[in-house]
Amino acid sequence: MSLMQLLVKACHRLTDPVFYRKQFRRLSRVFKKETGIAEYQSLDSLGVVPSNVVVVVAHPDDEVFCSGLLIQLVEHGAHVKVLCLTKGEGGPTGGFSREELGEKRAAEMQESCELLGVQELEFLGHIDPVGGQFRVYAPDVSTADLSAQLSPHFTDADWIISHGSSGEYWHPAHLLVYSAVKRTVRASKSIWLTFLAYNSEHPIPRLVNRDDPAYLTIDTSDESELRSRALESHASQLGLFGKFAGGTYEDFIGQTAIETYGAPLLSRDRESD
Repeated sequence: MSLMQLLVKACHRLTDPVFYRKQFRRLSRVFKKETGIAEYQSLDSLGVVPSNVVVVVAHPDDEVFCSGLLIQLVEHGAHVKVLCLTKGEGGPTGGFSREELGEKRAAEMQESCELLGVQELEFLGHIDPVGGQFRVYAPDVSTADLSAQLSPHFTDADWIISHGSSGEYWHPAHLLVYSAVKRTVRASKSIWLTFLAYNSEHPIPRLVNRDDPAYLTIDTSDESELRSRALESHASQLGLFGKFAGGTYEDFIGQTAIETYGAPLLSRDRESD
């Protein structure tokens, strides 16, 4: 990396509020105990399976992070609706225009959701901003406005599933979804689960939301083939998942067979951020 690139990277970091949020969270862990194992070790162990589930994610392909749970929920008779903040048009274009990329990624997500058994998929109409060399961005919508948009979808939901408190890898759009869902779900009677909760043995630690105690852990090994087919639907993004796994997208499926979920409002008594 050249000196100029290092200077640009430093500038991006020092002007990015997420950078300071991340550093503060790291410091605060010094005063916290490590979280233990999840209270529930399978979907069946919960005793009650939801009838209506709403999943809120930032980009097409983010549903992959909870794909095993979605398969199991559908098999148990749940109706699953997925809400996606953007069409992912801000990512690497691969030779497409921004509009073409958005339509391609939306079609990929539709195929993935159909394979997972998701009954409804709705895009919320926000534009995925183009990222810089060392920084990515959230759509131009406030937490309050996004919360108001989400609220009608939560009315009959038994469960809400979303990104975790660290946005997995501190992606600003993931963090926006987390904050908006948190604001919205407080006024509902829904159970709120966040994916990639803390697991000290996770093979891809950079994806784990370290400050989210695990409430539910499920083994999705039996769903690996279907999870893999759903991920393959995202042909434009397979390289990213291979990079996460340090190999191929098939490696990613294998390394994420154990899915962990937090329940922020159950474990934190509805405290504010």
